[in-house]
Order: sequence, then structure tokens, then C-alpha cells
Amino acid sequence: MKRRVLFMLASMLLTTFLGTPALAEARNTLFIRWAELEVDAGQLAAFEAAAREHVDAAIRSEPGLLALHVTQEAERPTQVRVFEMYANESAYQAHLASPHFKRFVAATQAMITARQLFTAIPIRADGKPLGEGGAFPQVRVADLQIDPERMAEYRAAVTEEIDTSMKTEPGVRAIYAMALASDPGALRFFEIYADEAAYQSHIASPHFRKYVEATKDLITARRLTLTKPIVLQSKPIGATP
Repeated sequence: MKRRVLFMLASMLLTTFLGTPALAEARNTLFIRWAELEVDAGQLAAFEAAAREHVDAAIRSEPGLLALHVTQEAERPTQVRVFEMYANESAYQAHLASPHFKRFVAATQAMITARQLFTAIPIRADGKPLGEGGAFPQVRVADLQIDPERMAEYRAAVTEEIDTSMKTEPGVRAIYAMALASDPGALRFFEIYADEAAYQSHIASPHFRKYVEATKDLITARRLTLTKPIVLQSKPIGATP
């Protein structure tokens, strides 16, 4: 009897969620995928060429694709990070079905020796459009662990910091902050700077120092990684969510 009641309640909640306004909102929610790949060292050049060709085709032909960035760790080039941002999940599904994505998978599946794929929830994402090649020398990736009970505090602090950086610093090209859907306390940052001077100016800015002070007790672990871009391409998006 208890199971039947629980099933009925679950059905009612699902029906409520799938009502027209909620469903429309879900279909229009920003959709982010994050990948951590290991590429065979002997095939790294071939992988880079395939990635550039794929990103160029995708950004030109997919209106729902907002950003597609591929980068590798500066000290370990076989460790590759991929950031993908879509207008909604439908745009992502269209990407998976595209001929250029299928060609990329076929060309690179034997080159990739390990992979982890994540769906991510945007905390704050803002980026200026990057054209073909996107050869910006400073790309930083950060892995943070946030105290789950203080996530609201952290979100407020990082939103203010990202918004101020994007508005006042020409050398800050993009900052994408996201939480892994499988572990909301695990955050990933993908940051693009025009050059080393722009990055140094950013971390010396009053708004960044304010952010550091406000969040020093909220971050329980961090890993900061300098990376080298393979290809960076994006469209204008404005701050989201």
C-alpha cells in the first residue's frame, strides 16, 4: 500500500514538472559537457588536427553550439580537456547526430586511451567571441571542491567576480564556471586570457582579491592547471545563467 502511494506521488510530481512551462524551460536550459581525455602520445599531432577540423565544422554549421574549446595540459600534453556549451540539450543531441561529429569519433577513437565525460551545471558562464584558431596563449583550468553547505555563498561571490572581470578587463576573454551534475560540490573553471600579462593583471585586481578573501574558507580543495590551446571557438553569449 505504501509503495502504491509513493508511486502515485511520484507520478503527480513528474506530471507537474512536464507541464508546458516547466518543459519549455527545461528544453531551453544551457547545456554543458566537460571531457577529460588522455591521448596516445604518438598520435597527438593527428588528434590535434582532427579536433581543429571538427570544431571548425561544428561552430560554422550548428546554431545551437555556443562554445567548443579543446586544450591540453602544458606539462602533460597528452591530458586533454574539452569544454562544450550548447543553447539546450536538443542542440547537443543534434551535435551528436551531425556528420562531422561522427567523422571525428571514427578518426580519433583509437587515439584516445582514457576518457571521462561529465554533464555540468553552469554556475556562471561568460565569454567574448573567439574566431577560427583562437590562439590565445593563456588558458587556465581549475578543479575546486566547495563545501556543499556553503554553495550559495560561493555562487554569489564567484558571480560578482566573473561579472566584474568580464566588464572591466579587456584581456579576460572567457570565464566558465560549472559544477559537475554527478557531484555539485565539484567545480570546474575554464578561463581564457589574451596573454600572460592579462592573467597577471586579473589576479592582481581588487575584485579578484575580494573574491579570494570571501571564498578562502569555502574551498576545501583545489587544483590549478596551465594549459595550451588546441582550438578555441565560441559565439557571443552574455553572462549566464
